[in-house]
Amino acid sequence: MHTAQSVLSTRKLRSLVLGFLTFIGAASLLVAQIEVKKQTPTRAKIDAHFTILSDSVVQEQWVYTLKMVNPPESITLLNPGQCVRVGVMARGEGRDSYLEKTKLSFRVQFSRQSQDHPLAPLVQIKEIKPDLVPQASVAENLRRSFPTLASSGASADNWCVPVDAQDGFAVIDGEIETPGGHQTQESAKIQIESFETGSKRSFKDSKDANNFLMHYYRQPNPARLFPALRAIAADKRLRDHQENLVSTAVTFGAALKANPAAAKDFMTRVSTETGFTRAYGLLILLAAGDDIGPVLKTMSEEDRQKFTQDPGLPDPYDFNHVEDIGTREDMLWGIFMTTGDFAPLQQIASALKWRADWDDFDKARKSTNPPKQWTPAIGRAVGYMAAGWSLGSFQRSDPLAADYIEFMIASPDTPQDIKSELTGLSTNPAFKQEDKK
Repeated sequence: MHTAQSVLSTRKLRSLVLGFLTFIGAASLLVAQIEVKKQTPTRAKIDAHFTILSDSVVQEQWVYTLKMVNPPESITLLNPGQCVRVGVMARGEGRDSYLEKTKLSFRVQFSRQSQDHPLAPLVQIKEIKPDLVPQASVAENLRRSFPTLASSGASADNWCVPVDAQDGFAVIDGEIETPGGHQTQESAKIQIESFETGSKRSFKDSKDANNFLMHYYRQPNPARLFPALRAIAADKRLRDHQENLVSTAVTFGAALKANPAAAKDFMTRVSTETGFTRAYGLLILLAAGDDIGPVLKTMSEEDRQKFTQDPGLPDPYDFNHVEDIGTREDMLWGIFMTTGDFAPLQQIASALKWRADWDDFDKARKSTNPPKQWTPAIGRAVGYMAAGWSLGSFQRSDPLAADYIEFMIASPDTPQDIKSELTGLSTNPAFKQEDKK
């Protein structure tokens, strides 16, 4: 006679077997579909619609990625001073070669003006990873095992929104000359939002503003940086966390540095504020590398002296000072989140060379006589652990970070010891923490 426990175990076993068979069946169907596509190849063809890419995708991001990349988001809204490229997507056999032999011309119509960009070859042609599974370290391995179904190329020229632009829509028309002949593309429309309009789009609270900053590089919207400042400055609890305030100031600063027109507008608005909002806004402008002298002149002598006595922000790229290594790494992540630049991740990965310091610290803390005071070696151990955990977390959650990590592992410029650590981000026990993202 079966006990209740054994019956339950039998039912669980049956469920597991059924689930496994279902998974195998679905996988077999997917593979069969792929095989069919392999057996019936289609000729290369370019989609009739454009994708609108942030200029940084071509200028920065795709420079530090492998041939196969996660798809960048198509830009839908722009503020004055921002620049974009026109992208096209090709599918079918031989699509990369097809794109290499394709030329593109486009015209932008905005505010009763038209700007023509002559026929020119595409640049930065990339294979786009299939969007079959969520972004994750295991899922990324699965994603690479399937064939890509599309490739993308970008225009050689960019278009920038005039710095004095008002609200409206920009319409992009274009044509391509391909090995298969001439093709007229469908028009693309982008919303243009002035700084005045964007500055009025307030956030619910500081959490809402921080969420905006965490994914900023995907859809950069500098006109909303001022209301984000107001939302964060209004949260009195954040003022007690000096390290968070510093890293957040650098995050804002990186976004403003990428758009001088936005920085100028931000300074004008900050100068009309008072108290902590104005002081924190000035700190952000310092992080952006702007001259805040004109605003300081509008402040009282007492407030001006308090501000000028501030020691300033640490250099996030200087890892010689490990006493605040966690704050510096947080600052680098802030720069990445707002710009999508490769350099911050490369610098964070450099802390993985401190593996020996971590091993010594881990052994000492588990001994009968654990360390009782901080040393530079402990600082390096903490930097190693924080770098590995954060890189692993972003690898699982951020498509661009995953692409950058792949690039570093493959690059001959990456030291071998760091490559080994990057390869083991998901298995290294030193990096096992509960994700806080």
